[in-house]
Amino acid sequence: MTVLAIFLLIIGTLLVLIGALLILIGTFLIAVGVALTLIGLALIAVGTFLLVRRLLGRDRERSHFW
Repeated sequence: MTVLAIFLLIIGTLLVLIGALLILIGTFLIAVGVALTLIGLALIAVGTFLLVRRLLGRDRERSHFW
């Protein structure tokens, strides 16, 4: 019985450690995903701003000089 108890204790400890490690990895991956999403949204915002500025801005004034 003592050998079984020690075996179960070791297996249970390993499972808890693996579970905690997976939670940490998952949290890290979620943080990376959030950061990439925010960077993507910022790039979309900058691209949209530049496109709108080009469509509504200086190009119309330049086209009048033709």
